[in-house]
Order: sequence, then C-alpha cells, then structure tokens
Amino acid sequence: MKSKRRIHVPLALLLSGVVALGVFSCRNRSEVRQTLEAPEMTGFENMENIKEVYYRFPSPDEMLNFIDREKLSFNDELLLPIENARSFLDSKSQALNLGVYTADLAYITLFQRQKEALVYFQVVYGLCDKLRIISAFDPGLLNRFEQNLDSPDSLKALSDEAFGNISDYLVREDKEKIFAIISIGAFVESLHLAFGLVDDFSADNAIVQRISDQKYVLENLLNYALEYSGDKNVQDAVELIHSIRAVFNELRLQEEETQVTKNEDGSLFIGGGTRVSITKEQFAKLKSVTNETRLRITETLEN
Repeated sequence: MKSKRRIHVPLALLLSGVVALGVFSCRNRSEVRQTLEAPEMTGFENMENIKEVYYRFPSPDEMLNFIDREKLSFNDELLLPIENARSFLDSKSQALNLGVYTADLAYITLFQRQKEALVYFQVVYGLCDKLRIISAFDPGLLNRFEQNLDSPDSLKALSDEAFGNISDYLVREDKEKIFAIISIGAFVESLHLAFGLVDDFSADNAIVQRISDQKYVLENLLNYALEYSGDKNVQDAVELIHSIRAVFNELRLQEEETQVTKNEDGSLFIGGGTRVSITKEQFAKLKSVTNETRLRITETLEN
C-alpha cells in the first residue's frame, strides 16, 4: 500500500543567523510533495487520512537549546509548580499544560538538574495518562528515566525521546487536534522561559534575537492548528495566542548579507539573510502578553 512520508523541511532559510543555536524544521505546503512505498506503515487503517505533508515545528528542547549553561543560571521560579498538575481537570487544560510541563522538562534537562527532571517527567507521564495517550510511551521509559538520574546527557536524550514519542503517536493515531493544543502550551512556555533568561535588553543579545525569530515558528504553528479549528478546544487554544501574534506582526524584517562559515566541528553556520528586528518597547510588550497568556493557560480557575 502506498502512503505519505513526512517531509522535514529546514527552517534555517527563515531563521536568519540562528542555525548554530539549534536545528529547526517545519512542514510547509509550498515544498515538493513526495509519495513513496512505506511497508512499515501498511498496518494502519484509514491511510487516506494521513496527510501528504506534515508541519513540524521545534520541540521545546530545540527552542531552548541555545542556552549557555556556563553563562546563565537555572531559575526554578520560572517553572510551573508540579502541584498545579492535579488541578487540571478538563482535556483542554490538561493538553495545554502538558505542553507547558514538557517545555519545563526541556529547560530542566538542559541545565542538568537531575532531581527536578524526575519529578517533572512524572508529571508529563501523569498528564499523558489523564489524556489517554500513555500508549505514546514505551512501558519502560519511566524506569529508564529513574535509572539514569546520574547521567544528565541520558536524561536529556530521554526527555527528547518522550516528546518525540508523544508527537509521533498523536500523528499516527489521528489525534493531531490534541497535538496542536499541546504544542501551543509548549510554545508559550518556551517563550516564557526564554524571556526569563534576559536581564537587560540588547538588540544584539542572542536570546533576544532567538525570541524575535519565534515569529516564524508561531506562524507555522498557527497554520497547523487552524487545520483543526473546527474543534472547540483547538479554537480556544488558538485564541489564547492571538495577542502574542499581534505583537510579532509589529516586528520589522531587515535584509542582511548572507554569510556561510564552517565551525571547528565541521557544522555550518549561516548568518545574515532576513533578520527579525525588535525594539526594546516591542520586546517589553511581547514579554507582557506572553506572561498574560501563560497565566491564562496555567490558572486552573480559568480553564
């Protein structure tokens, strides 16, 4: 049986000057569509419902992996307390905050905080259970997490695996509505965490530039989520980020000369191209609306 393959399209063409800070990819309708034989997919039913091209926006780890642990300090006050998880009773708030806790887990593992990593992984695991998507996990994944507490690199790899398992499972099982909601929560929390890493605004600050570049990621995420806007929960989740998008739409694009250099490890760094420009006032406004949106997501009485 013929099926459609996911095509991962580098977003580096859009994110000027940030390739060395992390690899982004997206699923873009403008790209060439490709059909091929995929025997491993033939066991699934309703293959005609699997889309030709999938969007793929950054995981929380990819959005935060620019963090330089040598220069930045871990701040546990930026995290959503684990106690909040038990208060999310409906599927929309559970999915949104699963995204939040997934981003928090990425932040924790990037800073190699083993103790916090375990409890946040358990929260992610528990919310997946409540959403009835626990099948996304290998049954032994939680045990593997507990057994690797002395290995920060292993914990990071396992947290990456967990997010990948969730996204792949939801796509495979035709539950992308849930994935859209989870991704919105993860996007907002990743922005919140990034803002928490900036002390003083500077247009040349790598974190400030990384934040402004999320303009493209948000558009990709919205395009994906709007495909499921017939679902009330997806509609509500999309409405939550309208204020963030409004500020991003105020940012100007600047053309710069593209330069390609090779690092010592052989990886390519692409600088220049189209750069998203953000002012101090716009940065403050974007931070404010991001925090307001995050509060709406995480305040249990509002969900």
